[in-house]
Amino acid sequence: MTNIAPFLWFALAAFILAVPGLLMLFGGRGQPSAWQPRKPHLIRRTFGLLLVLLALALAALAFSVHRYLQLFHDRPVAAIELRQEGPQRYRANVMLVDDAGRASRLAQYLLQGDAWMIDAQVLRWRLPAALAGVPSLYRLERISGRYDELAQERNGERTVYELQEGDPVLDMFSLKQRYPRWLPFVDAQYGSATWMPMHDDARYVVLFNDRGGLLAKPADAYTEDLLRATGR
Repeated sequence: MTNIAPFLWFALAAFILAVPGLLMLFGGRGQPSAWQPRKPHLIRRTFGLLLVLLALALAALAFSVHRYLQLFHDRPVAAIELRQEGPQRYRANVMLVDDAGRASRLAQYLLQGDAWMIDAQVLRWRLPAALAGVPSLYRLERISGRYDELAQERNGERTVYELQEGDPVLDMFSLKQRYPRWLPFVDAQYGSATWMPMHDDARYVVLFNDRGGLLAKPADAYTEDLLRATGR
């Protein structure tokens, strides 16, 4: 019982109130007689209307709670597995994940540095569309190596790769850049990035959150223990 989502309780209450409310409102539509005066019919239908209105309010509340919880739901967008090939040199196996949770693309990249970094473009909708359940859009752009030392970051070998192959198609991101005034329902378009240390045999999962952008986490206990032991 404790695992039931909160919005389901509101939805259940709305259903329980809606059924008798609709029966009272639309049931018994025959003409009143001397044995069935009009006043009880009006009272019953008025009470039924109140129940239906209360059910609609609870249904709207259930949807709002459901959408609020969705805004803080992390969905996986990529998985990364590392193999060390030398000092500050790693081969990254990257699997991109589509909206249905299926693997959409698998590729390898040779990264130089102490950490890997993925960046993306994020497009967020204004409140009416967001409350209607339209999810924020994201497009993973690049994966790159990142050095801990600033001097190496400035002068060291840079390794940067595009995650989206081929020519960019005309999509919402391109339209927003070309015709910003034509898309008033777009709240914001911004960049988001996340990075984590590179270690041999480490595995990470990259998540996307509608409100917070990209987030990276260890994908297994081995990587968690490795980060805890190394302090990075």
